[in-house]
Amino acid sequence: MKIWVDADACPVVIKEILFRAAQRTKINMTLVANRPVQIPRSEFIDFLLVKSGFDVADNEIVNRLSAGDLVITADIPLAAEVIEKGGLALNPRGELYSADNIRARLSVRDFMEKLR
Repeated sequence: MKIWVDADACPVVIKEILFRAAQRTKINMTLVANRPVQIPRSEFIDFLLVKSGFDVADNEIVNRLSAGDLVITADIPLAAEVIEKGGLALNPRGELYSADNIRARLSVRDFMEKLR
């Protein structure tokens, strides 16, 4: 298992909690973002800088994800792709996305997009 963090929008306080958790559990974690993110020196924590662009970081996470990996993201479409690929998706508040609740969240998101 590996932890992937959609780091562009992840709050700093959550990143700090994740840094401590990765170190304590000795689980490899990679933060993915399109701008530099400071990470502590650790053999368990990596950072992957991707090009700027719509969904570039999300696509990189999905491409590198293995079944059983955990992804931390507030991005509903990314969470849906993670679940579809056999991964686990958790939002920064600690709520687990599931196959059951992700459909409803996508529907609400799509509805709100149409209202704009």
